[in-house]
Amino acid sequence: MKCITGKVEHDSEEIALEVLIKNRIRYDHREGSGPIDVYQCAECAAWHFTSSGPPASVLQEEEVIERIRTEKRLLDWSDKF
Repeated sequence: MKCITGKVEHDSEEIALEVLIKNRIRYDHREGSGPIDVYQCAECAAWHFTSSGPPASVLQEEEVIERIRTEKRLLDWSDKF
């Protein structure tokens, strides 16, 4: 079923958070822009991104911050070839 919000649906919080991290890697969001957390939708019960509120705690973890930096550098190099 398609959510009436029109947002992309994720089956679980864990999946949504992993896709959020990959989104932060792939797209060059400026500070304070782009999706920063996930929430469970009251309409469809799936998980969606939000750009409101404080960032997800997972985005504050040093391991995840380093992963995002590293994978962004790798992506940047692969785009040059």
